[in-house]
Amino acid sequence: MCERLDKIRKIITVEPVMFLYMTGTFLLTPAYQQLLIAKVCNELYHGENICRHLENYTKENQAIQSKTSYILLVYVAVLSLVSIPPAIIFGSWSDKAGRKLGMILPSICSAVGGGFLIAVAEVEQINAYWTIFTAFVIGISGGHVAVFLSVFSYLADVTNDENRTLRMAILESMVFIGGTVGFLLSGTLIQYFSFTPVFGTFCLCHVLSVLYVLLLLRNPDSGLGKSLNEVASHRSNDEPKLSIFMYAKLSIKSVLKKRAGKDRLKLQLLILCTFLMNICNAGEQTVVLLFLMYPPRNFTGVLYSAFTSTKMLLSGLCLVGLFPLLLRFVGEMTLAKVSAVMRAASFILLAFSTNTWMVFLVAVVGATSGFTQAVVRSVSSRIVEPSEQGAMFSFSASVETACILIGAGIFNSLYPVTLTTFPGMAFLVMAAFIIITLILIQ
Repeated sequence: MCERLDKIRKIITVEPVMFLYMTGTFLLTPAYQQLLIAKVCNELYHGENICRHLENYTKENQAIQSKTSYILLVYVAVLSLVSIPPAIIFGSWSDKAGRKLGMILPSICSAVGGGFLIAVAEVEQINAYWTIFTAFVIGISGGHVAVFLSVFSYLADVTNDENRTLRMAILESMVFIGGTVGFLLSGTLIQYFSFTPVFGTFCLCHVLSVLYVLLLLRNPDSGLGKSLNEVASHRSNDEPKLSIFMYAKLSIKSVLKKRAGKDRLKLQLLILCTFLMNICNAGEQTVVLLFLMYPPRNFTGVLYSAFTSTKMLLSGLCLVGLFPLLLRFVGEMTLAKVSAVMRAASFILLAFSTNTWMVFLVAVVGATSGFTQAVVRSVSSRIVEPSEQGAMFSFSASVETACILIGAGIFNSLYPVTLTTFPGMAFLVMAAFIIITLILIQ
């Protein structure tokens, strides 16, 4: 029995961590946005019947969406800015000390933040702006970027060049499969119960993740990295010992140092691709719910959860099933390019969608959208040395953190401006960014 458990622990490593964290994240995202809409509506039109039938009050709906969009922008700004220092620290630090803390700390802080959101949902007098405190609590741990850099660095430690792309794709699929479960649970719990069970389930996911990391996840065989003490011993006298500046220097150095051939340029272009893709991810998450709830689509919470769950499930299944099959016959970079084309097409279709079937067709067209990111992560990890995995993923994660702020800033600002003329304009801009990504990976 122990031997069988050991074999399972070698095959299944950080996938449950990613699954549980992303299930919690996608539980939170639509629930938080709908909580904001409810709070803002109650604050602006308390005692009136408007909040029950927003679709019948166009002017009031626009006012609610504009204020909600602004609060979301502040929330994302706080989350991003607070997350950057931990994201810089965890990568290089984990090359010496291990990857586990970067998986545990974000879940602990997320569970605390979930508890605060329960209080906001239950106490009517708590203002909508107080939800921004949750962003600070989650962000101070590094948030999802700390988890991402930790799990992908861990996987790079325990895989080789031959199986890394496939393992990265499977791990990437946990984002989509976790998203499917999260959105289904979120919509169902909100529709039939209230916000409190959603945030309670969010907390449970993070508690389970912490227990898994502490009790079941093995530390990878170390000896990969260069000791940070050795690095620190060569610092100049002006550099503070083990400071955040040293960690930042190690992360930046992993991207800027000279490498054989054109590997340095290749790595920098791959990180630029990550930047553009994550700007679109951040923008999509912040405006898609508002877009789909706005006439003529008029999505309910359940319908929105069904769409997002379908989209996530198809993407996850393509990464787990279709991607390994295609990888036998087609080069990984070719798959990345096809994925970029299909994702751009899905954004264009979403921009012009006017009814339910068109929106759900977006999920089918963009089903292969996860291929590009999986290939980018795998190729990037093969370029750097084993002792630089954490530092490189730390830099990449810091870029992703900045994308949350930049993407939300761009699209949360663009959406209210184009709301009365062409609400889908934000998605056309996203499609343009993906086309630029396609050009860069040629």
